[in-house]
Amino acid sequence: MVADILPRFAPATKRPKLAARAALLDNVPMRKTGGGPPELGRWRKAIDKLDDRIVKLLGERAKCAIEIGKIKSKTGGPVLDPKHEAEVISRVKKLNKKFPPKSLEAIYGEIFTASRAIEKPASVARTVKRPVAAAPALKNPARAAYLGPAGTFSNEAAAEIFGPDSELRPCPDFPSVFREVEEGRADYGVLPVENSVGGSVDAAMDLLNQSRLRIVGEKTIQVRQVLASKAKSIGEIRTLISHQQPLSQCRRFIASELPGVGIIERQSTTSAAAEAAERPHSAAICSLVAARSYGLNVLKEGVEDFPSFTRFVVLSDGEAEPTGRDKTSIAVTIKNKPGELYRLLGVFYKRGINLTRIVSRPIPASNWGYLFFIDFDGHKKDAKPSAALKTVMKTGESLNILGSYPREG
Repeated sequence: MVADILPRFAPATKRPKLAARAALLDNVPMRKTGGGPPELGRWRKAIDKLDDRIVKLLGERAKCAIEIGKIKSKTGGPVLDPKHEAEVISRVKKLNKKFPPKSLEAIYGEIFTASRAIEKPASVARTVKRPVAAAPALKNPARAAYLGPAGTFSNEAAAEIFGPDSELRPCPDFPSVFREVEEGRADYGVLPVENSVGGSVDAAMDLLNQSRLRIVGEKTIQVRQVLASKAKSIGEIRTLISHQQPLSQCRRFIASELPGVGIIERQSTTSAAAEAAERPHSAAICSLVAARSYGLNVLKEGVEDFPSFTRFVVLSDGEAEPTGRDKTSIAVTIKNKPGELYRLLGVFYKRGINLTRIVSRPIPASNWGYLFFIDFDGHKKDAKPSAALKTVMKTGESLNILGSYPREG
């Protein structure tokens, strides 16, 4: 009998509990175990009963997800909520006593993916009201490359664009995002190009101008940064780690709260969080998801100087067809002569074309020549934009059409 066997091998303090559990198992009918000892069959039978309960509880959880999906369809709330998912994982890790923590996190990752898929059908009304840019032209599910590792804002943008069933491929840097698409390992790339506080992401724009890939969609998300560390207070911080963009978005906070600390730039906010978890007296400016993932203490939330939004573009080897609500992005150089910029802008003004963005970048190895990145309303195949682009080709030194694509909102 199990009740006779197990207590003999247990510490004296645990024998009463084990004896009680074993007594219950003695009442479970034994199944065949291929010649194994009888107590093995009883333990497996107990696991079967636990599995039955787990499946039933997952069913109950799915019912809750369906109801949440209905609410989100009415309020316009996003299916993906990284902050809430991070909080759930943090909570269940604290409850966990026996299960390997990484395995528990992986299991809940699968549960979240399934729950988002369940919520999504109920959220169709939200999608119709505020469609993801270029949704009709994008494959979904798809293979999408983004600046990783998992937990970055690029990850969040990719998940919102392509949904929970897509294969999201984290990349170590911007050039790798381009290579994944150019070499066919990904259908799309997701790239940050500008932030409402930090301005243009110059490294990304320069690579875009050099690549054959074209923009086929866009997505804007709100970015909320946190200061996270293994330390208990801001006063213990000696080193600050983050990506260049968040550092520029939080300049006032850094100057007032962390004057004189050493600053280290990394490829992503998530890699910064990982390093802060290992480096004493250091902190990361990162997302809440990244902070929770690496077990960091959140010393302060909302450390960005102003409400911050980042615009991402979707890259592809193909091109998007006109939809009637489009935007075009170009890179153009002009002659270094008086009035040339005025003439360039006049090309669009005369045709009533709205410019939504204009950014200048010095051209390397030139005598203060400038490259202009310009976004304007309309598709390159539309009559007015097409005529404007033909004129720019004649008057400018160079023109690169980075893409025409459905505009967001």
